[in-house]
Amino acid sequence: MKLIIFKLARVMLILGLIGGCDAKKDTVEKGREAVKELVTQPFSQLDSAKDSVKQSEEKQKAALEEANKYMK
Repeated sequence: MKLIIFKLARVMLILGLIGGCDAKKDTVEKGREAVKELVTQPFSQLDSAKDSVKQSEEKQKAALEEANKYMK
């Protein structure tokens, strides 16, 4: 989490420096996209991890059901 905050602060600092130098609109838009990516990246990773856990649980459940069939 600290790394994300550090990256976000660094991007904001760069944007502040650029904004003070009569930057073009494209540069500002690129900076905004970079900040957006930094902010949404942890959520994307969380969603990916949740999907992975769900798939693992489904595989374990299927394996348990298969084992129960053989035990009967």
